[in-house]
Amino acid sequence: MDLSKLSWIKNVKHKGNDKAWAYETSVMQIPEARIFCLNWRDPKDNTNAEKPLKDDLMLLLQKAKVTHLVEFVDNKVYENNSSEWGIYRVVKALWMPPENSDWEKLPHQKDFFGFDYVVGDGAAHNLAEENKMHQFHQYWDKQGGLKAFQNQLDLQKYLRL
Repeated sequence: MDLSKLSWIKNVKHKGNDKAWAYETSVMQIPEARIFCLNWRDPKDNTNAEKPLKDDLMLLLQKAKVTHLVEFVDNKVYENNSSEWGIYRVVKALWMPPENSDWEKLPHQKDFFGFDYVVGDGAAHNLAEENKMHQFHQYWDKQGGLKAFQNQLDLQKYLRL
């Protein structure tokens, strides 16, 4: 899999004590194609939501675990007035845990990124932005930067559940 367009991460924030995992196949809008709406809670986050471009790749984090690698299918930010989520982007899951697997057993994000805390808010973050992703650059720049991170990812190895 070509990961050269992987430069985005987003933490999926759960509401309150919600114990569920977001974006399982069973709740996807087009489960056969693994296409779903990636939500942003606040419509004021439109500027952030429109930053990733069509074909860009993003890792989704939940509960300090990497749960998805998604590809943006277009450049449009859509409004959603019928739920708590104000806006969304349409994405396709390129990688995620298999159906009926225990997502609680996914390794901690430290095992994936090489350091503990990545991001905690619900915004899209560009891994290439050194001034905003300090820990990422502190860890990865001495190993070759974002390109080295992209090259070392072995999602199948990571996902031995």
